[in-house]
Amino acid sequence: MEELIWLAGAMGMRVVFRDLGSRSGEVHSTGIIYVNPRKTLLTQRTTLAHELGHVHHRHDWRTRHDRERDEREANLWAAQTLISSLEYSLAERLVGNHAGALAKELGVTVQLVTLYQGHHDGRGRTMRMDEGVA
Repeated sequence: MEELIWLAGAMGMRVVFRDLGSRSGEVHSTGIIYVNPRKTLLTQRTTLAHELGHVHHRHDWRTRHDRERDEREANLWAAQTLISSLEYSLAERLVGNHAGALAKELGVTVQLVTLYQGHHDGRGRTMRMDEGVA
């Protein structure tokens, strides 16, 4: 979590932990990312990485946008940020390629493992979007 908070700072963002009720987090144009401390650490990490994905892609909700595309881009950015190819390879050797087992081993969500698997070849290299899903 500390690395993500540092990364947020390097991206010009400040992370604030605040009870958001049922929401896990949100990013504001004011340069603040709110993360709900009432959620599990896994959810907090995933949420922060996801919100940083929005920042990375410069998603702007003040204008008309493709919400589905923005969410997909933010999730993929989170997956690629939280899962290194080396850690993935080691985890796969330990537990096989089952997304649930890999998620547990890597400390991420099944959704992020599935996204990672869909955008990397069997050797951990990122595939171009036009190559399709493996």
